[in-house]
Amino acid sequence: MTLPDYHVHTSYSPDSKMDPEEAVCAAIASGVTDICFTEHMDLGHHMEMYDRVPNFAGMDETIFRLREKYPEIHIGKGIEAGYIPETAEETAKVLAEQRFDYVLLSTHCVDGLDCGVPESKRGQDKLTAYQKYLETVYDSVMDEKLRPYYDCVSHIGYIAKGLHYEDNSLTYQMFPELFDKILCEIIKSGKGIEVNTSGIDRGGHVLPHPSIVQRYRELGGRIITIGSDAHMSRNVGAYIKETVEMVANAGFEEITLFQNRVPGFVKIR
Repeated sequence: MTLPDYHVHTSYSPDSKMDPEEAVCAAIASGVTDICFTEHMDLGHHMEMYDRVPNFAGMDETIFRLREKYPEIHIGKGIEAGYIPETAEETAKVLAEQRFDYVLLSTHCVDGLDCGVPESKRGQDKLTAYQKYLETVYDSVMDEKLRPYYDCVSHIGYIAKGLHYEDNSLTYQMFPELFDKILCEIIKSGKGIEVNTSGIDRGGHVLPHPSIVQRYRELGGRIITIGSDAHMSRNVGAYIKETVEMVANAGFEEITLFQNRVPGFVKIR
């Protein structure tokens, strides 16, 4: 059974100290068959440590070495590009100048603040805050400057990880029309969605919520990847097998892997 962890951060990301080789060893130990390093790049982020371009030369050298040393696992080079409207053109330029296997587009910031920080709540009730977040996600998939340079939209529902409310869940039924706009644009653009397992411990469900994954399939979505969003070795491969099963139960017969930004489809069963 193919078990991909397509969202892993190492010491090439500002918020992880995990050595890339440690990540690979943890992936092999957990049964993961394919791993992709998706380091952070959030140009224009209000926290200076994220407002940076990763050390791509170092990444290339490290990945080449690890591929030689661990041929039993496929190791991909990726990036998680954060969407900030004011820097979208700059982000696109950086992405265009590099070769990747896989590129995630993420919405972390809304109106200048990362949704994970408490002050981002700004006294708003849950529905208001979540709607603004989803409107920003929609803006990201409509942004033509970035469209050629990414493959999947990452962890739709990231705001739920902020744990700002008593019930932090974000389901399809809360914003059906807005979710349909987002998902239909993703499908029309030939992109996919990532199912991110980090929401399970933080918010009680994968991101996006299973109801959204189900709706994506109903609308004709096919491209779907799975990632742990691990920043520490103990989280590499976390809930990947269970999430593959969830995706199958939502009606998907295949999961997606990328090489040189070309999607490949692997039967789940």
